[in-house]
Amino acid sequence: MFKMRSGKRSPLVIFPPMAPESTTAPAAPQAVQDTWREIDDVVQEIARLSRSAVPSERFFAAVLDGSVRTLAAVSGAVWLLKDSGFELEQQINLGQTGLVTSPDTASSQELVERQQRHQQLLTQLSQQTDPQSIAPRSGTGSYINPTDWLLLVSPIVVNGQTHGLIEVFQRPVASPAAVQGYTRFLTAIAEFAADFLRNYRLRDLQDRASLWSQFERFTERVHEGLDLTRIAAVIANDGRPLVDCDRISVAVMRGSKPRLIAVSGVDRIDRRSNAVRYCEDLLRRVLKTRRPFWFDDTQAATGQAPDLPKQIEESLHQHLNESHARLLAIIPLRQPTNPQQKSDQQNVVTGAVLIERFSATSDLGQLRHRTEVLARQSELAVANALDYANLPFRSVWRWIGRMGWYLRLRQLPRTLFVVGLLAAAVTSLIVVPADFTITGRGELQPAVRRGLFAGSDGIVAKLSDKLATNQPPDVNRDEVLVELTNSTLDFELTRVTGELQTGRKRLSSTQAERLSMDRNDPRGRSKLEQLAADEKELEETLKSLSAQLDVLKRQQMELQLRSPINGQVLTWDATQLLQNRPVRQGDRLLEVADTKGEWILEVRVADQNIGHVRDAQRELSRELNVSFVVATDPNVVYQGRLKSVAADTRSDSELGPSVLVTVALPRNEIAAEHLRPGATVIPHIHCGRRPVGYVWFHEFIHTIKTKLFF
Repeated sequence: MFKMRSGKRSPLVIFPPMAPESTTAPAAPQAVQDTWREIDDVVQEIARLSRSAVPSERFFAAVLDGSVRTLAAVSGAVWLLKDSGFELEQQINLGQTGLVTSPDTASSQELVERQQRHQQLLTQLSQQTDPQSIAPRSGTGSYINPTDWLLLVSPIVVNGQTHGLIEVFQRPVASPAAVQGYTRFLTAIAEFAADFLRNYRLRDLQDRASLWSQFERFTERVHEGLDLTRIAAVIANDGRPLVDCDRISVAVMRGSKPRLIAVSGVDRIDRRSNAVRYCEDLLRRVLKTRRPFWFDDTQAATGQAPDLPKQIEESLHQHLNESHARLLAIIPLRQPTNPQQKSDQQNVVTGAVLIERFSATSDLGQLRHRTEVLARQSELAVANALDYANLPFRSVWRWIGRMGWYLRLRQLPRTLFVVGLLAAAVTSLIVVPADFTITGRGELQPAVRRGLFAGSDGIVAKLSDKLATNQPPDVNRDEVLVELTNSTLDFELTRVTGELQTGRKRLSSTQAERLSMDRNDPRGRSKLEQLAADEKELEETLKSLSAQLDVLKRQQMELQLRSPINGQVLTWDATQLLQNRPVRQGDRLLEVADTKGEWILEVRVADQNIGHVRDAQRELSRELNVSFVVATDPNVVYQGRLKSVAADTRSDSELGPSVLVTVALPRNEIAAEHLRPGATVIPHIHCGRRPVGYVWFHEFIHTIKTKLFF
């Protein structure tokens, strides 16, 4: 015999499975030992599974497979007690018992009656705690076996209550001793099943307690404030582990379109990405139905997925191509129900929660339940935040509420003191005058500056030796600074000179021939006339060629660029800049300035401030005072007089649109080392006196007038 122990249970004697009564010889001892070893392996495996955290489907499948195989039974089933009665958890070959199909009956009515009697039998057996064996087609009242098989039933008892049944259909020819062994085996298996259910339900209760504790903390966080962005972030990030999904996205309705405001694990949403655009398009199409939407690719692969409208199906495929989700759920968020509201107002959609999983799932029911709980808590928080955000004059009322604390009797003296200070400060800004000055970007420049321009196209062939020095050279008026060459001009000059020489020779020979001819010879008179005509033509040609030669020589002289004035060459490193450089007619090559003469200050004033300068010229004087400091010596303040304001506006790289203002300088008062062309100057154009508030904030006032009120 074989003994089994499980925990503190007493030894249980199990008889080996017995074949129907026959005259065959007893089994060999080795075969019996193999049978006991197989039974022991089955029992040990079921005992191990009962202590593990495997799913119930896997455990009861192992229980049923081991029981049917060990007892050499025909069929078997495991029934678990639910709210609606006993439900089939697992089965093996149940169709052979006649409880599923009834090929041996004349009508389906007999099959229904047989199933009803079987359910009544299970209900009666569940009221007992001992295993039962019922012969085929036997019993009284509701205690009847409606099948043609020996029915072995062992209840699964947990804490004195039956929570399930293990049912085995055996051949009816087994001996009483074998039946006794069968029932004892099933009793042991049922005890392991009871241990599993006890542990399974304990783990389930622990998981539920932990889950509801997490939901409680989630509810507290999601209802902490009324900031819509923060609430959406809490739903997306804290809700993801509660639902046990890979990503949660939260959207709210902006008019008739949903807008994503939070995605779990994402700090900033890129609205230009295809993923966001496809997601919002799918949400918009689904929310028009106002019903939850679920998609599972396992159902789609098996053909069990429901038919979708064409618009939703296209948008769904676009989104799945970007997100690669295998399970997707869209739960609409609605306004909280109010009995006093109309039904259409209660069904207003305020947003949606998008649940996504990137791997297959087997607990879809649990996921649906958790998602519904999350949505119920979220829709109330989102609705409250939207109502708060849509309050008229919300910022004003918040400010008034905060200011109420300062009007309390204890705080009133301090409040009046602070208000008095603020009133005095505002009055000072309006009443107290101050000097109003306009600033700009200034540079020191000689008043007389001339550019040296290329008179024609060419290549720089030669530069004056003065330009090779590292210091700005002094040059005289009409001094040659740059010489250009032009191959086309040289060619034309050579051509015209050659043609002129050839023409002169032809003219000389023509004149000599004409003078040598006899004028009285009547035969040579016609030739004499021809020579006279040729001579006249050659003279005209020579005049034309001489004129061309004069023009070409003047052009050649223009290739020598001369200084237009006495002064200094301001162009830095002219040799490196111009040597062998091809130039075009009109190119500015050098700049010469009279540094010993008058100097001016060129100020670039922003276009928005030039109006103050023109107003001050009309009100005070056209020559406004200008104070400035040189950037290299800010300790000394110099004074100048506004000389002119340009009539046009030009773009500046730093100031943008600006106007050039010219300021006359007292040259003798400025140190010579500061008089450098292009030296940076910080100028202040004095435009009279204005209220100190306007002086300080005139640019801000200009921005308000142009950007806000215009």
